Amino acid sequence: MKYTENRKIEYNECDECGQLKLTAMMDLLMQVSERQLQLAQASASDLVGRGLGWVVTQYHIEVTRLPKPLEEVIIGTEAIGYNRFLAYRDFWIADQAGEKLITVNSQWVLFDLEKRKMVPTDETLMQNIKAPLLKKMPRFPRLRPLEQYDRGQTYRVTYYDLDTNHHLTNSHYFNWLIDLLDREFLHQYTVKTIDLKFDQELKYGMCPESLIKLEQQDQIVISHHVIKNDANEAAVCRIEWQNLDKE
Repeated sequence: MKYTENRKIEYNECDECGQLKLTAMMDLLMQVSERQLQLAQASASDLVGRGLGWVVTQYHIEVTRLPKPLEEVIIGTEAIGYNRFLAYRDFWIADQAGEKLITVNSQWVLFDLEKRKMVPTDETLMQNIKAPLLKKMPRFPRLRPLEQYDRGQTYRVTYYDLDTNHHLTNSHYFNWLIDLLDREFLHQYTVKTIDLKFDQELKYGMCPESLIKLEQQDQIVISHHVIKNDANEAAVCRIEWQNLDKE
């Protein structure tokens, strides 16, 4: 079941180059998903009452163009299916002509908030949002950390970084990924694709390290990222960047 909303992009949701921030993009997508789930009594607040929460495990994002300030867009989402332990959801942001500017594929699990572990998918819940049982799972790129990175920086998980599942909200990861890129780089390049995999939750007070390595491939720059808590990978990410002049 597809769900869409019309939305104007605000100035405070864009960076100094006049492009939608990745953090704002993720927040907008999650808001639309949450409002669709509310219609089926499957929202975050509904699940918290049952001691459960939705947790994303992987994203694949493709960007044709990032929206501009005051641009009218259509934000959409659809739960495309599930199996015993995994649920799959697509998102998109399109212009008023219906041309998709951003497409997102995502993989989710239901999480027991007390035991801090995943539980089997709720079939009744999935039927309520008209998500079919899948015989074949969608494939996501395999992400593994590199043996060595160029540089890194340590951050701390603060109170306002947390979501209702009591761990670092997924949009905030992009702050720690983008912060390691130079301002000059971000003025020259824009996102083409993002693959992001979450391996371990980050909780209040933790001080993870964000690491980066850049790689040039013809006209594309690839940034390889890992966010580590002690020796454990919390998230692994690969971003392809293209020159802003070649959009």
